[in-house]
Parts: sequence; structure tokens; C-alpha cells
Amino acid sequence: MPDPACCCRRCGYVLPERGAKCQACRGLRLAFTGTCAADLYRGRLKAVIHRYKYGGQMHLAGPLGRLLARQIRRCPWPAFSAVVPVPLHPRRRSDRGYDQSLLLAQVIGTELDVPLKVALVRTRSTKSQTRLGAAERWGNVQEAFAGVPGTALSGNILLVDDLLTTGATAHYAAEALLNAGASAVYLAVIGR
Repeated sequence: MPDPACCCRRCGYVLPERGAKCQACRGLRLAFTGTCAADLYRGRLKAVIHRYKYGGQMHLAGPLGRLLARQIRRCPWPAFSAVVPVPLHPRRRSDRGYDQSLLLAQVIGTELDVPLKVALVRTRSTKSQTRLGAAERWGNVQEAFAGVPGTALSGNILLVDDLLTTGATAHYAAEALLNAGASAVYLAVIGR
């Protein structure tokens, strides 16, 4: 696990040295305040995430969620009022049989003693981000999230997803949470 002090506080990118400036998110307007990643998306972690996300191995939510909770505790972040998962569209959730971010958020909420709130919905089905370039990813998920009607948010929110690549999904999900009343949104992902 990378030391959070050696990562960009905004996007979680591992920096070559402490205090270096991040090139990955320079010039990007990101709706989330900070990012914590369990590790880089490569090697063994990449294989485990693929088994978890696409291989139906839901039991991996426990160890992955505990790993990420341990990393979150190392971050100099404020207290959270809720843990919110980045939701799948109902059609994709039905195809997969589960929502991997929801399962992670449940474990993280339990580990950190922060209540889980299902406070986001996908407003439309989107293409899988895996085969899209950076610019296409931003357009693909723009306006794809909204707050759940009648769900009030306040304080700092911990947004949970499995991966962060360009930041597009997290940005638009965080934007919807801010529009629903959150003071600030922090992002936690397994792989960066």
C-alpha cells in the first residue's frame, strides 16, 4: 500500500517523491476533495479486482473492503457522515448479479463505523468505461448520476468505487452528492 503522504491528495496518484506536484490532475476540475487508493491497479491487485468485478467472486468484498478501510485510516481526512457507493445501472447490476461498489461500501462502513447511505442513482445506462479513451469517458458519464429523491445529505461523504482511472465517474458522482447537500466528497478506491 502506498503511503498517502506520497500520493496526490486530490487524485491519489503515486508521486515520485514527497511534496511533488501531481501531473495527472493538473488543470482538471474535480468535484471530489481527495482520493485514497489501496494500491496501484496492476499485477496481483488487478487480477483480484477482475475476479471480484467480473468473475462473480463476491466474497472478495470483505478482504478488499478491509484493505481499503485500513488505507483510509492512514489519510488525514475529516470525519464522515456517510459512506456512499457509486451505483451501477439496474441493468448492469442485474447482468452481474451484484453491485461491487455497494458491497465494498458496506464493508468499509462497518470497518470505519460510518453509516452506509445509498444516496446516488444512475439516471441512464452508460457504455462500459473500459474500452473508452479519456475524453470519451468524460462524455459517457456526464449527467449519469443524481441524488436519490428524498435523501438528505450533509457533512463530508466518503464515496466508494472499485477503480479510478480518468476520474470522470467519480467527478460526476461527487457532483451529484454535492448538489444533494454534501459539504465535501472524498473518494476511496481499491485501484488507482
